[in-house]
Amino acid sequence: MLSSKLAVVTGASGDIGSDVALLLAEEGAEVIATYNSRKKEAEKLEGRRGLRITAEKLDVGDEAAVKRFFAALEESSRRPDILVNAAGHSSREIWFGRPEELDPRAWTSVYMVDVVGSFNCAREAAALMNGGRGGSIVNFSSAAGVTGHTEGLPYTAAKAALIAVTKSLARMYAPRVRVNAVAPGNIDAGSIRWYAKEQIRRLASESPLGRLGSRREVSNAVLFLASDLSSFVTGQTILVDGGI
Repeated sequence: MLSSKLAVVTGASGDIGSDVALLLAEEGAEVIATYNSRKKEAEKLEGRRGLRITAEKLDVGDEAAVKRFFAALEESSRRPDILVNAAGHSSREIWFGRPEELDPRAWTSVYMVDVVGSFNCAREAAALMNGGRGGSIVNFSSAAGVTGHTEGLPYTAAKAALIAVTKSLARMYAPRVRVNAVAPGNIDAGSIRWYAKEQIRRLASESPLGRLGSRREVSNAVLFLASDLSSFVTGQTILVDGGI
């Protein structure tokens, strides 16, 4: 489905980001899987037999680093067709902290990765995409950014802001580049493990489908938006949340 395509996946050292990188590569794309601090996790992707995946360090919140990364691609005559902004930031303190307990720096740390970082990469990738013929950008929002949440206020606000960024960039970059987002709900990955087993069972029961989602179910939605299957879809946020 994605043969001859070049995909950049940020945050590829995380549970869902790594699965996205694998799926795109399984579908034939050459994938550059970027990481910031979890080098070993990203480099594990490089060893997958028969897949074209390379791991590279990139701090998406560092504008200069993002510019250098995409400039290096251009200098090597490699122009991305697909960008998946899966890099994100949160922590137990940010997620479980009450409003009166939140350090103002928590807002900055989340926004610099989830919102500014996604914008930094989208801007540079869109300028290069497919040699001017176009491409697809997929941002990672969250169901919490659509509905609000009783926890993780800075994270929830950043994910809501990213939906607005997605809609605006879709208009700005049309018709050459499509920009969409996925918004996962309660997925069996990452921060869900911060909860106790009983709390996880409660979260699973909140979904009309009665379970947690899987990483591959999120990745499948990304594949749809990244590929020509969604060639008439832009500015949209697809909820992958079991109907919550």
